[in-house]
Amino acid sequence: MKVKQIFLLLWSASLLFLSCSEKELCCDNPQADYSKGVFVVNEGPFGGTGTISWHNPDTGETQDSLFEKANDGAVLGQFVQSLTFHNDKAYIVVNGANRVVVVDSKSFMFIDTIGGLEQPRFFLPLDNNTAYISQWGSDGLTGSVAKVNLNSNEVLTTILTGHGPEKMVRIGDKVYVANSGGYGKDSTLTEILISNDSPQILALPSGINPSTLVYSNQKLYYLCKGFYLDTDPKGFLNFVNGGQGVATPAFSDDLLVDENTGEMYFLGGNTIFKANPGPQGPELIAWLPPSISGLRSPYGLAFDKDQNLVYCADAKDYSTAGTVYVFKTDGTKMGSFRTGVLPGEIVIVK
Repeated sequence: MKVKQIFLLLWSASLLFLSCSEKELCCDNPQADYSKGVFVVNEGPFGGTGTISWHNPDTGETQDSLFEKANDGAVLGQFVQSLTFHNDKAYIVVNGANRVVVVDSKSFMFIDTIGGLEQPRFFLPLDNNTAYISQWGSDGLTGSVAKVNLNSNEVLTTILTGHGPEKMVRIGDKVYVANSGGYGKDSTLTEILISNDSPQILALPSGINPSTLVYSNQKLYYLCKGFYLDTDPKGFLNFVNGGQGVATPAFSDDLLVDENTGEMYFLGGNTIFKANPGPQGPELIAWLPPSISGLRSPYGLAFDKDQNLVYCADAKDYSTAGTVYVFKTDGTKMGSFRTGVLPGEIVIVK
């Protein structure tokens, strides 16, 4: 949840969730093969269910509701947050259902669930047997990372973090977690030593509520959203252990890096920004303002390093089907495809 998390303190709704079990497996199309393509995680409407969309860039084919089609209409649940592929499985984090749904990566048929979670957000595999899952906690403030056994799909231990842990980045034998503040404020990262799961809180030199991390050119960059209850909320982009940093629009999110050039992209103020790495900190340009891109409510971002293409999800009115637009790095629009409601994370699988 990006925009939705602001309203969760003021709004509640009953969860529509139809669970799956091993006996309920059913595939509408046994020949379906989703092992490659562009996947879009659709959070879904309030009170409804999120979905996963799939697009084949080679043929132009697009399908929505992959999980429902593969499992006799069973639904994922409210606020589908993220998707990660690992060892022929796909791990779908469903924030509102407090679980991760495990499916076959080719057919999207149900395998199992990982339960015992509290507002899970993102999934990071460590090896063939274990993974970390960031979670906000039941109050949106008691943040932690759950370490799970991927063979039994059970939580092994819980590692305390700052408020609202979000995306994670692994660098060698350590994992860094962006503490986004959850329903409050935070200005830290959590560093976890993988060998013994021990955490250390790292204070950021500037910025409030970091949500995204990228590692590029031996530097760990962080992007802050700011706090939504501040009179004048501001975002901030910088790298850890140095740099002057630069102010960004409030609620900036989805920082990513072009591994070919080191250039970074992110969303902020209904604009796609580009950040050029510099010795003293990143330098910003408004790469695609709405007047050029035609985007209404940009909500998710991804980069195809092989094709040098930027994918941007447009949530439009946040209640009807969205659209993903595809751009060249020079800003030329290459095409688009339809998604489900509230498209957020985009995952490209080659």
